[in-house]
Amino acid sequence: MLLQFAVENYACFAEEALFSMVASAGPEHPRHLVQSQTGRRPRILRLAALYGANAHGKTKLIEALRFAQSLVILGTKSGRRIPTQPYRLDRQSREKPSRFDFLIDYEGVEYSYGFAVDAVRVHEEWLFVRETAREARYFERVTDADNKVTVEMGPKFAGSDKKRRQFLEFVAQGTRPNQLFLTEAVDRNVEVLKPLFRWFKSVLTVVSAEEAPQPLAVRINREEDFVEFMADFLRNAGTGIDGLSSEEEPLDFERHFPGVPAGLREDIETELLQGAIYSLPGPDGQSLTIYCDDQARPTVARLKTRHIGRDAIEANFDFEDESSGTQRLMEILPILADAASGERVYVVDELDRKLHPLLSRLFVSSFIDRCADEQRTQLVFTTHDTHLMDLEVLRRDEIWFFEKDRYGSSRLYSMNALKVRPDLKLEKSYLNGRFGGVPLIREPAVSLDVPC
Repeated sequence: MLLQFAVENYACFAEEALFSMVASAGPEHPRHLVQSQTGRRPRILRLAALYGANAHGKTKLIEALRFAQSLVILGTKSGRRIPTQPYRLDRQSREKPSRFDFLIDYEGVEYSYGFAVDAVRVHEEWLFVRETAREARYFERVTDADNKVTVEMGPKFAGSDKKRRQFLEFVAQGTRPNQLFLTEAVDRNVEVLKPLFRWFKSVLTVVSAEEAPQPLAVRINREEDFVEFMADFLRNAGTGIDGLSSEEEPLDFERHFPGVPAGLREDIETELLQGAIYSLPGPDGQSLTIYCDDQARPTVARLKTRHIGRDAIEANFDFEDESSGTQRLMEILPILADAASGERVYVVDELDRKLHPLLSRLFVSSFIDRCADEQRTQLVFTTHDTHLMDLEVLRRDEIWFFEKDRYGSSRLYSMNALKVRPDLKLEKSYLNGRFGGVPLIREPAVSLDVPC
């Protein structure tokens, strides 16, 4: 589970911005809390709603998480620049590295991991681990101006075995200036770091406002329980959908994706055999999902929705025939379907995009209902839906605000840091600017009378 994430000198964050999922001492909504399994044992929040005016930093925080995740999982190629984005409205910040810092609770271990990078090298990287009440240093890495990488290792990480230490030193020496030591070490099969890497790869799920977290058409034909949950929710949400199905057929590039260059076609086919899944528009504008089936055959799948009309007449619709709000709801419903299946940290930009406020509220409440008491799943989302700003729905420490200063630098803060009466109407107070994080709309300086 995510305990904290801090970012500094990235995009619109000039100074350090600290986001925390560590709960305060408040007793509200006990089902929103999970007890840590580590020695420190903080209470961890399941939910967080991020509010703020447009261009005040909500999406940039999501992008910072995705950038850090990508750098850990994919790494960099030799000689390539690191695609970081330092704060550009200050001369000194342009020359400084961007800094990312995570506090993670995973499989009974608390990881304090982070790094500082610019476009050329990883300036610093560190990992401290806590399994009991005492924290242990695993490693601290520094890359100097001459691109020399130095990794100092703690005794718990290096161990007492001479061969193990020699191997880790070999890995450190082979780490490029623009590569994270964590990524290099996992690639060299250093077992003790694999759980942390697995958290970034398999647990942290970042979903932008324009994408779906999973390819629905593939799961529809494979998972009966998943289909049943999706259909029940869509039926109860009043979408008019009574069922879901998927039409599959062998992939034919000439028919399904005419005009694709031969080189790109070969790359796609190779990646499909390696387990990749693509969702691409077909020649008629329909969304087509391509993947390899259980016999490693490239396959095309189309998602279909079933509606029942008058006199019990049934008709199948394409996904694109549904309203944009229904499409968005279907795209994010796998989050609810999988909430109880294993540890996940979902970070969703604009969860409420195109959704009715009552559906947004239903989604959030359903997420809590789907999580068992000890289920280690979290949902962090940005939103403009002020109807969710209700202490009947969220705790005060689950509501966060973003605000920019006059120099374009963003900061974020929790409602828990503000003095708020329990009976205060939060939505009205927020829109009136009491908590900040709202747009400052100015009247035009000059009024022009234009004849009609």
